Amino acid sequence: MIHLPVESFQSNIYLLQRNGLKDLRKFYCMSRSRRGRYFWDTIILQRRPSKAKGDETTAGYKNIATTSTSLGHRNHPLNRFSTRPSVCMVMTDKICPTGKDIVVHIIPIFAVQYVMGVLVQLRNTALLRIALLPIIPWLSWWGFSLFDFSCGNHEKDQANALFASHMTIVCMRVCVWAVVQEPYVRDNVPKSEPTSVRMAFWNAWDLLLASRGIGWNWSRGIPIARSSNETSSRARFWAYAATRVVFYGLALDAFTEAIRSFSPNFNSWRGDTIFDPSLPMISKYLRALQISYLTVWMAYFGLQWGYYTLALVFVPIFRQNPSQWPPLYDKPWLSTSLSELWGRRWHQTLRFPFVSCGGIPLAYLFGPPGGVLGTFLMSAIFHVIDLRSVGRGGSIMAEVGFFGMGGVGVLLERAWSKKTTPNRRVRGVYGWIWTFSWMALWGIPVVDAWAKAGRFSADTFPGGFQPTMALLSLVLPPDVDKGFVLKCLCFGTSLPFLVYSLFNLP
Repeated sequence: MIHLPVESFQSNIYLLQRNGLKDLRKFYCMSRSRRGRYFWDTIILQRRPSKAKGDETTAGYKNIATTSTSLGHRNHPLNRFSTRPSVCMVMTDKICPTGKDIVVHIIPIFAVQYVMGVLVQLRNTALLRIALLPIIPWLSWWGFSLFDFSCGNHEKDQANALFASHMTIVCMRVCVWAVVQEPYVRDNVPKSEPTSVRMAFWNAWDLLLASRGIGWNWSRGIPIARSSNETSSRARFWAYAATRVVFYGLALDAFTEAIRSFSPNFNSWRGDTIFDPSLPMISKYLRALQISYLTVWMAYFGLQWGYYTLALVFVPIFRQNPSQWPPLYDKPWLSTSLSELWGRRWHQTLRFPFVSCGGIPLAYLFGPPGGVLGTFLMSAIFHVIDLRSVGRGGSIMAEVGFFGMGGVGVLLERAWSKKTTPNRRVRGVYGWIWTFSWMALWGIPVVDAWAKAGRFSADTFPGGFQPTMALLSLVLPPDVDKGFVLKCLCFGTSLPFLVYSLFNLP
């Protein structure tokens, strides 16, 4: 924050530019009228494209908006910013991080996390872990407040959400590490011996990557799907993962482009609602249901693609065993209850921090129902942070409602099981209909919030590469609507697959 007089507005911009504030966008100016009333003026500037390299003059800016708010009497609280009749308070946006910024502000977060990963394997380190705990949330908040990972490009705003969500996971995990009583032990340490300091340093990197705790003693109770293509050969697993990356990448891009074909605004960072007000009510909600259906598949393929991409990197470089990379999902389309969907078939990568930070504390206070609702509440908080950190708002109630009512649905299933004789669980075709009807009811508002936040405009691949569009351009005439073709392909392959699955429910 910088204070300066406002006699020469343009020269002040030039002065600030010369002092390194290249990305100035907002001026907050205080002025006083002849009658002694104070006004708080917000002047928003926008950079013009400049052909001259190194141009630092005010010609590169234009005033695009000015608002004025009366502050009333000179004793107004905001007047503390000024000691003169007229003053400007200059605010700059977040800065684009440089390599030095990453080294100074971001890498220390992971360095402290790594130290916590070492200490949690050693005995008698509880006080040291608790002492280090506040550092990571503070550094994470500082990094998010200081840096704009989109570097001013609104099309890349989702990068801020990626950073914020990852930092949230890191904070939750280290909170758990700080208070555990029994040391974490990896399966390469003999049970009769405590973990040595040297082995703890070696195993810490695996602990940072092990979101489901595979190979660790703390993973008890986390269901792991069994692979139909188990192998101990790294080369064979790498080839298997490579084919998965290609398939899931193409599927992710196809479903993303199919969603974008519903509205040209889905291609823009400004976003749009999935409810078309120009349509009749039934058509409007059918359109929203179609987009939501495609979004679920898009999320599924996106997480699968990211998972196997990481496997391609970590298995050969960090010499991990293929058994540490079992399937991420366990056929969620076969779920016949909400308990089965969220407790076993959906990915369990965030189960441990959600249960530890939300489920266990509320279970202690309110019993098993509190544990269920606490776990879903922590999931809602995580997804709200992920959505709001894009910087374009987002419905908190939609996220909290979806995950909160997911917990309510699980409790309703448990109540049904207790009331029926003999303890009949929700299952079968009716259970499948119940599960996905409940998901659709509370999930459509979440998809609408995502669409409004411009989430569908995020690049599927670096550089905006669209492989499915490129492939369709090779086989289809130029005048054919490729978006419509993709919608036909996505619905034409996924819907028969679901119908077939109904005849193979467990």
